[in-house]
Amino acid sequence: MINILLISLGAAAGASLRGFIASLRIFERFSLPYAAFTVNTAGALCMGISMPLIIQGTFLYFMIIFGFLGGFTTYSAFTVEQLKLFEQKEYRKLIKYTFMMFFFCLVSLSLGLLIGVSIAA
Repeated sequence: MINILLISLGAAAGASLRGFIASLRIFERFSLPYAAFTVNTAGALCMGISMPLIIQGTFLYFMIIFGFLGGFTTYSAFTVEQLKLFEQKEYRKLIKYTFMMFFFCLVSLSLGLLIGVSIAA
């Protein structure tokens, strides 16, 4: 039961930070939805750094990995933004955005794992 509470607290903090970042005016000047892109790539980097440093199954693991980073990153917003680009017939932007999200999240996660493993060693 304590794990559920920790996940909930972490998720609330992560979602609040995501909402704050998404509300920043800097993202308004771009034609692609870079707020979710920024959140997801930062979350992937943090996930990569955290995983080697936090022992699986601990309270901190549930709070950070499942809670905070789960609440912070957002696949649902990514798919909604894809749908908007599709409905607007912005097919090139849709392909570019989708590729960028997958590629840079994978690169960020890999980089984070390298950092996390080197810190843990």
